[in-house]
Parts: sequence; C-alpha cells; structure tokens
Amino acid sequence: MLLLIVVAFVGGLVTAVSPCVLPILPIVLATGAGGDRRRPYLVIVGLIASFSFFTLASVQLISALHLPSSTLRDGAIVVIAVFGMTLLVPALTTRFERATARVPAIGARLAHTGGTGVAGGLITGVGLGLVWTPCAGPILGAITSLAVTAPGSGATLALVVAYSIGAGLPLLAIALGGRAALARLHLRSAAGWANRALGILVLATAGLMAVGADTALSAALTDGLPNWTGTLQTLERSSSVQSALGDLSGGGSTSSSVPGQNQGSGPLAPDFTGIDHWLNSSPLTMAGLRGKVVLVDFWTYSCINCIRTLPYVESWYQKYAADGLVVVGVHAPEFAFEHDTANVTAAMARFGITYPVAQDNEFKTWGAYDNNYWPADYLIDAGGHIRDKHSGEGDYAKTEASIRALLAEAGAAALPTPGSSSEAPPFGMGQTPETYLGNERSGVLANRGATPGGIGSFTFPDGLSADTFGLKGTFDIQPQYIVATTTGDQLELSFQARDVYLVMAADSAVSVTVKVTGADGGKGTEDVAADGSLTVGSARLYHLVHLPTAARGTVTVTFNAPGARAYAFTFGS
Repeated sequence: MLLLIVVAFVGGLVTAVSPCVLPILPIVLATGAGGDRRRPYLVIVGLIASFSFFTLASVQLISALHLPSSTLRDGAIVVIAVFGMTLLVPALTTRFERATARVPAIGARLAHTGGTGVAGGLITGVGLGLVWTPCAGPILGAITSLAVTAPGSGATLALVVAYSIGAGLPLLAIALGGRAALARLHLRSAAGWANRALGILVLATAGLMAVGADTALSAALTDGLPNWTGTLQTLERSSSVQSALGDLSGGGSTSSSVPGQNQGSGPLAPDFTGIDHWLNSSPLTMAGLRGKVVLVDFWTYSCINCIRTLPYVESWYQKYAADGLVVVGVHAPEFAFEHDTANVTAAMARFGITYPVAQDNEFKTWGAYDNNYWPADYLIDAGGHIRDKHSGEGDYAKTEASIRALLAEAGAAALPTPGSSSEAPPFGMGQTPETYLGNERSGVLANRGATPGGIGSFTFPDGLSADTFGLKGTFDIQPQYIVATTTGDQLELSFQARDVYLVMAADSAVSVTVKVTGADGGKGTEDVAADGSLTVGSARLYHLVHLPTAARGTVTVTFNAPGARAYAFTFGS
C-alpha cells in the first residue's frame, strides 16, 4: 500500500506539469496576481480538499440529492466566472466588501469572496477542484474505479489524498511563481491592467468549460508537444505497481502483457456487464459478435489522452467495418458529470464518434477486464479471445497492423491501404454539430417559416448559412423526424466535416439520391454508390459523405419516393 501511496503522489506531480494543466493554468496564475498574500495557498488547499472529497463522494452525493450529474461542475464554473469578473472589474470587489461590512466580524471574514479574501481563495480553489480533469494514468484509473466500487475504504482515501497533494504542490509553485514575477516586474502596482488581462483569460476559460470545450481544446493545442510525461508515468505501468493495483481492486494482476497473436489463442474476452445505456447501437454481447474482430476501447470524454486517440479509433472503424471490424467504446466516467447520458451523447457528436458506445457508469465491464487505464484498447479475434492490449496513446501503426492481421485471419480479403501513423486524422474542432430535423429539437431549418409542425410546403432559400439545413417540397414535420411525402422532395445541408451521416428509416425500401457540392473528393461510401444512389430501409445511421479531409460543402438528399423518415445528421472528421 505504501508503494501505491508514493506512486499516487508522484502521479499527481506529473499530472500537474503535463498538458492537462493548460485549461486551469490562467486561473492558477490569476490567484497570485494580487490581493491577500495567503490567497494562492488557500486556493490550492481548496482544490486539494474539493478534488479529494468529490472524487470520493460526488456520485453518491448527487444521487442522494437527486441532482443532475453536471450540477457540481456547473456551480464551479459560476464560481470561476465570478472570480474572473472581480479581476476584470475591481469595483465589484469593493461593492461586495461594502455589502458585507455590516456582517459580524467572523461572518464577514468567512463571507469575503471578491477574490482577495480568505474565503474567496478557498471557494475559488473548491471550484478548481470540481472542474479540473487531470490526465488519466493507471493510478487515477484505480482511484476512480475504487471511488465507485469502494468509496468508504481507507485505501481509496489515502490514494486520492496523496494524488491530490502531489498535484497541488506544483500548482502552488506556479501561482507563487506568477506572483513573484509580477512583483519583480512591478506590475502588481500598475493600473490593474495585469489583473484585467488575467480576468479576461479566466472568463474565457470559464466559457470554454461551460460548453465542454476545455479538454478538446487542450487536446488540440498539445497534439504537437512531446509526450515527455509518458516517460515519467512508466512508473505507474511497472509490473510491481500493476500487481499492487490488481491486489487492491481484488482483480489479481493487471499486467498489460495479454497474449498476442503469436502466443496462442489468448483468454476469452469478458462480456459487457452492468451497462447503463447503449449509444449508437442496440445492446451487444460477445457471443453475438463471434465471427467479428472486436476492438474494445475504454475511454471517458473529458480525458485528454482519450480525446487524442479518438480520431484513430474512429478512422479504423470507418476503414474496416465493412471487412468485419466492430469497435465498442466503453465509457467509464472519471467524474460525476460524465455519468450523464446527454453529456456523453453530446461529446460523441463533438468528436464524431459513430461506433457503438456502452456507458459503464458502475465500472462493471471495467472490472471484468481488470482494466486500470484510460484509454485502453483490447483487440479480440473472431473466436472471442483477447489477442492484444494497449494502454495510453501511441503505437497506432502497431494497433492497426494487429487489426489487419486478425481480419485477414478471419477471412477478410483485399483490405484497404493502412493509414499513416505519423500524424492523427484531422481533429474535428470546427465541424458542424449534430443536427436534429424534427421540430422538437431543431433550430437550424433555414426555411421553416410559419410551419412549426405538420404537413407543409417548402422552397429552398437563396442560400444556406453555415451549419443549417433547408427543405424543398412537401414534408410532414414531426417532433423527432421529418417525412418526405411526395416524389422529388429534397433535404439540403451546409456542413463542415469529413464524413456526414444521416439517421433514416422507411417502412418499405425508398430510393434516395445523394449529391455533394462545394467539396471535392467524395466518391461514395459503403451506403452510397458512386452515382449517388442509396436505398433507405431499416432505421439506422446512413453514411452519406466521405471526403479526403474535412471541408465545407453542401449535401442534397433527393427522395425519389415518399415515406422515408429523416431524424438527424451527425458528422465525423
């Protein structure tokens, strides 16, 4: 246990000097910009306390209070935004001090928030502890899974506190270093412009967090940086630490040395257990997937390491699904707000995930695989045996080679050309968001006019704005979908993406024609023939457009017969 406590502390140190600190770096620096000299210490104390407490108890707390999963994070973002406003507009601090002047001395001291007081530092630190999403090494994976399965154990408490202290110390050094630098440059006595600049950065950071873009932006910004922290984190992946983690979780050894292709069949893959929801798919089982090559990808949507691997996983799915590859993303949440199905669904749309995803909120499938890491990939052959495992980022060419070898072993022929491992597929930061067509959730129909629902006639507008859609012909507008009611009805969308998908269904086969303009390189997909023809039948995701790279274009869907229902566009990069 002592070994794990030491490793947890070191893991926290490493995390705090890794790219994962970028989203909260402006806030940490701002805490030292001015005000009470104790503020940086109090902010870090608040961060350590809140990160420790809410890692252990947030799920149970939210469940007991019957609150939405994102409540704590949303409240923390408000706290951070208020802190940014007090830096940007000093008069707000003064007004608050005057408002609390009549409070008894002790109460006023504790209620003094304005960014400069004792309680202000603690509250800001509590907010940081709630919104910070550190990189997920094996030790953090173990802590999070133990927090779900054994929240009251002394081992769990010791590990999370050690990790939090390890992470907090470098952040304190950053805050104090920023304060010292400002003092050395005589900026703290200037006209407050440094505080205002930091206030703008803090508010911008709160805005990114509010829309869930903080981790995605960090992943994009750090893509070109060397992964030097990976070398330090090899300590977490050592055999002695992995063995100790296995003993702690009751799962035995968690060594990543899973038998490979040249070591016999390998162990049988566990089934998907305790899944809360299946997304992009009906429930799957390992027995039902026999004959397919399966890639099980453990991930969570706020983990930067995971985000940076998702384009590769999605590209393998797009490239090899027709040859027998099934990808199943097992979403095991690191934080309470990641339990929310709507949040996971939004993240899937943001990152262009089209393969099946299983929500493993109780870490049951995670435990069945003795997993301790985000991301972690398990490659399973057509006979249901685990043939390869990889934890963390990198080795993409090796993983793709293993996929190809198992597909060939299963009888696939003429596989597509393997991709380049020198760089990731394009990261879809600017791609069109998921677009719903029914009137219940749609807000981008360019020519809706005065027909909010029911059957209406439409004419395309003169031009579509970016990321909007238009209709031409006669459509029945329902809450969750639209129905083409006459031959020749058309649906048109302006998009920014590499791949465009449309959820459609028809009670009997309906012929559809797909045309792409403004974007070169589309040569059909597994659903759309080279001449643009497509047949709509069972309710599923239809792949309309595939381009060499993400681009701005327009896709027009012409319904050659009435009766097809269209639900929503989704996108990939």
